[in-house]
Amino acid sequence: MVAASGEVEKQHVKRRNSNFALKATVGFILLFSLISGLLFHFYKVELDINEEVLNLQSMAKVEALAGNYEESLGLLQEAITLRPNFAALAQDENMVYHAIRIERMGDELEQTIVSGKESEAEAQLEELRQELKGFKEPVFDRHRERLEELNMKYTILSLTNELSKLGTIEDLGNLLNVANGLIGKEATTLKEQITDRIRTTATAEVNKLLERKRYTAALTITDEALGWVRGDDILMELKQKVKQEQASYALAEEQRIQRAMEEAAAEDYINQTAAVELIEFEKVMNELGDIVVVAHLKNVATRAIFNVSLSYEIVNGEGAVIGSGKIGVTPDYVASGEGMTFSVTLPEEIEYEEELKLEIIEGTWSLE
Repeated sequence: MVAASGEVEKQHVKRRNSNFALKATVGFILLFSLISGLLFHFYKVELDINEEVLNLQSMAKVEALAGNYEESLGLLQEAITLRPNFAALAQDENMVYHAIRIERMGDELEQTIVSGKESEAEAQLEELRQELKGFKEPVFDRHRERLEELNMKYTILSLTNELSKLGTIEDLGNLLNVANGLIGKEATTLKEQITDRIRTTATAEVNKLLERKRYTAALTITDEALGWVRGDDILMELKQKVKQEQASYALAEEQRIQRAMEEAAAEDYINQTAAVELIEFEKVMNELGDIVVVAHLKNVATRAIFNVSLSYEIVNGEGAVIGSGKIGVTPDYVASGEGMTFSVTLPEEIEYEEELKLEIIEGTWSLE
């Protein structure tokens, strides 16, 4: 009975131990499941956070590439709040801040260029160039493009200022060559200004040369200007004007020379054949009671004459020759336009009251 009772007790203890082991095993399994569930939940939460951070970072990059820096910073700061120790977020944030700085520098540079402050703009342009140096990230692509645009605007400002200092067609042409390498509305305006200066400079120089009848030099100027601005209508018209005036002048010169030759020939004819002109004659009675005919003549040649010898006839009222011969004049040397005389004593039978006529038949003389 006692042995049976002990055996029962052993069985009872064995069952109790077995139940404890089962409960411990179940408890362990439940604890493991709980811990595993908690770990999985934590992992899932962290995974979601990481995914959210990466999504915010990606969205921030898109906004930054679009130039929306404030929006990009907001997204990055939200991501940093979730993952404050994520170094890539801090790097992106610093990059956006740098992009904002560069954008502000570009705005200031553009305003300086608009204000026409060339020296200040040059310094700001170099500073901006240095700020962008070494940054190859896509977020700075738009700023590199803007840097090129601002550089072109600065170049246009510099060339515009230089334009006011230039005065020769060659200098203006070289400036136009530089401007031809630029693009944009401002560049087009500058090229038009330079072209207009070439036109006005060429026109002014040509007009001065035309006043001095220097047609070949004037054509050289128009050709030089057209070498820089090929086919320009205004310069082509200017060249045509020079050619027309040159042709008109050549024709006028030809006509002038022809007239001069004709006048010279006429003068020579007069000088050779009609240098002496009878102006008037008068009858006087000398102290001996003789009737003397005094002829007053003039040298109508264009040169002085000397050694004058004239053939004359004195005719009465009935047409009869009552006196003739060859005679010299006084003075012997007669300048152009000056007068001379000769005297002829009439025969004694001629009455003083008788009507007379003196004619110069021919003459000879020497020209100075």
